[in-house]
Amino acid sequence: MIEDPEVRRQLAKQGRLWGFSLICAAAGALTVQRTGSLGAAVVVFLVTVVVLGPLLWAYERRRRNRG
Repeated sequence: MIEDPEVRRQLAKQGRLWGFSLICAAAGALTVQRTGSLGAAVVVFLVTVVVLGPLLWAYERRRRNRG
């Protein structure tokens, strides 16, 4: 168990970033599977980044200001 709060915060932040990237990549991969179009997958990936990116950024900013 990790007891250092700073290490714990950094690991949690890295986990959120990896989760974000997994969601974006999965959306693109699912689009390729369904449509067979790489161009459509790129568009879906970018739309996912544009929609979820600011949400994650705002969440991280709020956490930083709170702590």
